[in-house]
Amino acid sequence: MSPVVPSWLLLILVIVAFLFVRLSYRQQTGNSDRIHRLLTFFRLSVFLLIVFLAANIQWVRTGSLNKKPLIKIFFDNSVSAGYHQSVSKQSLLNGYEEILNVVDELAYNEPTDFSIEAFTFGETVSPLSGSPLGMGINESSTDLSAVLTSSSELAGDEELNGVIIVSDGQTTVGADPVSSAGDVKVPIYTIGIGEPLRMVDIRINSVEVPTVSIRGEMVSAKVTIESFGKIDQRVHVSLEKGGALLGTQIIAPSGEGSSQIVRFQFEADQIGNEEYVVQASSVKDEINIDNNRYPFSLSVLKDRFRVALITGAPSFNTRFLKLVLESEPKLSVEHFVQQLSGWVPTIANFWRQSYDLIILDNFPTSTTPNRWSEDLARKLDQGKTAVALIAGEALSEDKLLAYLSILGLQPLGGKTRTGGQFPVEAISESSDPMKFFELDWSQFPPLSPKILVEPGEERMVTTAQLSALSPIPLIIAGKMPGFYQKIQTVRRYVFTSADLWHLYFRGKGTEVNAAVKEYWVNLWRWLVAMSGEEDRYFRMTKSTFQRGEEASIEGAFSSMNTKQLQGGIWWRISRTDMEETLVPLTKENESDMWKGSFIAAEPGRYKYWTLIADEQFSEEEPHGVFFVEQALLELKNVYLDKESLESISELTGGNYLPWSERLNLVDHLTIKPRKEVFSQTVDLSHWSPFLILLLVFLAAEWALRRAKGLQ
Repeated sequence: MSPVVPSWLLLILVIVAFLFVRLSYRQQTGNSDRIHRLLTFFRLSVFLLIVFLAANIQWVRTGSLNKKPLIKIFFDNSVSAGYHQSVSKQSLLNGYEEILNVVDELAYNEPTDFSIEAFTFGETVSPLSGSPLGMGINESSTDLSAVLTSSSELAGDEELNGVIIVSDGQTTVGADPVSSAGDVKVPIYTIGIGEPLRMVDIRINSVEVPTVSIRGEMVSAKVTIESFGKIDQRVHVSLEKGGALLGTQIIAPSGEGSSQIVRFQFEADQIGNEEYVVQASSVKDEINIDNNRYPFSLSVLKDRFRVALITGAPSFNTRFLKLVLESEPKLSVEHFVQQLSGWVPTIANFWRQSYDLIILDNFPTSTTPNRWSEDLARKLDQGKTAVALIAGEALSEDKLLAYLSILGLQPLGGKTRTGGQFPVEAISESSDPMKFFELDWSQFPPLSPKILVEPGEERMVTTAQLSALSPIPLIIAGKMPGFYQKIQTVRRYVFTSADLWHLYFRGKGTEVNAAVKEYWVNLWRWLVAMSGEEDRYFRMTKSTFQRGEEASIEGAFSSMNTKQLQGGIWWRISRTDMEETLVPLTKENESDMWKGSFIAAEPGRYKYWTLIADEQFSEEEPHGVFFVEQALLELKNVYLDKESLESISELTGGNYLPWSERLNLVDHLTIKPRKEVFSQTVDLSHWSPFLILLLVFLAAEWALRRAKGLQ
């Protein structure tokens, strides 16, 4: 009991009350001592009950109860558990049944009375429905850490006495099971399935090969082959394209998790996206031959690009343009010059041929036919041809207007011509031509603008300007839809000054001269890259992945310098029933290759795009697709991970048993009934019997005093 007032004070009150009541009734006359004693008893009891209730006295009852122990059993239901050579699938199911029976028999014997709950696990943990003989052993992945996490959460239940896990110890998804075991507060008893020796398997782990090449170049492919188990035969490794054998090599794999490198060299002889396959022959008793095949693709570019230089009136700019164009061996240049007598050579050849790039040099002039602008627009669209306009003194202002919309430009302030000389300054690095190198424009002499134009399309960007009271665009570049075929994206470039040659010839032999030449060489490469198509060449390392496997992408750029790329490169992945995933790509230090990866958690068809944060581009069509299958990732590692199971048991105070000793499990189980300690508190001040007794004593005293005539 725990009164609100001190016990000594209660004792004093009781004594004082007894003496007061006793003396008060002894003063009464005419009644016997028996009546006085009875009245004293009633009044004193009433007083004591009032004090008792007012003191808020509580009664606390404590004790303990034995709780029935609980054992949880988890059976491995993953594909790998049924592929062990030493334990067939049927033997495994029979063994599960035996384990459950021996534990069940122990459970109902004195003095080890305990409860059993059985579960299966693979990707998730599920209650066992019916007999273990009905298990499918078919789950495509294993998350052993989920079992341990479940056990950790249940360890707070005082009934849980221990956990039994029957597994090969392999985990393909989720966290490290050994790390998760540290949180479990009850003993874990593990039974290992199979043998520690890996089963026989030959696997092509990776193929390192460029994503893009030039036609005629020799391409190197580095193939990494892993082997497991005991292998005593040779393996043929071949490279094929369209069923044609390009090369073969013979290796003698040593197994036991070793790896070997095989190298192939082949010629990229056809322009376009070419499909190749690396194939390794199978060996005796090999568990999985699906991983003996590794397909990959290679984008093959043209070895030479056709360029048409259209000159309205020859100038020093013309000399410079021919110099830098002809210095690039991958460019095949045809030069057409407009003269009073006609074109040299005949312009008919120009209209018959297709080109990757058309350069308008000091063109159009006043003598250029009016139909030229429309015919040129159609030719650019049909061939997805890039175009560059280099201003010159002979440019016709009236004729030029018809070309502005083709180039994604519009007059600046309603004017197309101006005079004066102004210094050059860079204002943006958002366009590819400005990313090729760091160019100090302040070193260059002032230039004279010949045409006043500004971007009319949002994808055209001013990258350099002439500083004046009202800045004048000098370089405008970008990628924009075709004039007629809006879905086609082609590259456009404009240099608004006729003094281009100043930047090269007046600085000859200087750093300025070298920088200008480098800039223009890289500019041509950017303009002709796949004739206006994207210059990024990315591919999946495979077209099909297994569920839970790491899907990866890699790629490079044909012309763009990405050293100063600010926004990064991203891999966007989409599937019908999932939220889009963005994966950042990272650049390898020793190469120009960009790579990224993510875990393919769910089967299905995936679309993907590669995104450059600094660019605007169309995403109407996916860059590619890949597939995730339901299945055989479990067969990647089929062996008993004895070390992991032993560590789990050791960390939790349990025991590890091999499969052959599974029925001896009951000899190792330690069953300890757990006691539940309880306490019960009763507030006696609100206990009804005391209130009733108080009323009874009051009524009895009143009735007795009335009967005896007492006041």
